[in-house]
Amino acid sequence: MHDQRDDSRYRSHRMTIVLADTDAHFRARLRKRLEKIIGVQVVGESSDLEETTAMILNRKPDITILNSSLRGGRGIEVLEQVKRLMALPTIIVVTDDPSHDNKTVCTLAGADFFFEKDMEDHKIVNTVRLLYIPHGRLEASDLPIAALDE
Repeated sequence: MHDQRDDSRYRSHRMTIVLADTDAHFRARLRKRLEKIIGVQVVGESSDLEETTAMILNRKPDITILNSSLRGGRGIEVLEQVKRLMALPTIIVVTDDPSHDNKTVCTLAGADFFFEKDMEDHKIVNTVRLLYIPHGRLEASDLPIAALDE
């Protein structure tokens, strides 16, 4: 069983995340839940297209959680700009428009995951948990999972 006092094996690599959404309350709630996962660190937040693009390029996060619409443009524009300049991090798109067309456009632009913002925020956190499994063989009880009382 995992001893909570011995988290050093998870500290050698942090999973970094940029959150981009116009809703500051959503970002704050998601940040709080994500940072309960041992080894996960939110390294930036933005609500603006240009600021988000610059943040991804400068901070090179492992994961970007990106709303499909931002102030100044659409999330897909961020993907297109970043993809021209560097390999995309893992992209999780959150949206208020879960239509098939929107999902298809985001996926073609480089999104790895696509979730309806208000209905599937728990899936966002669970996806990050699954993406961040420290190197080496661990027992299921050793996985760095946040508290279940979220």
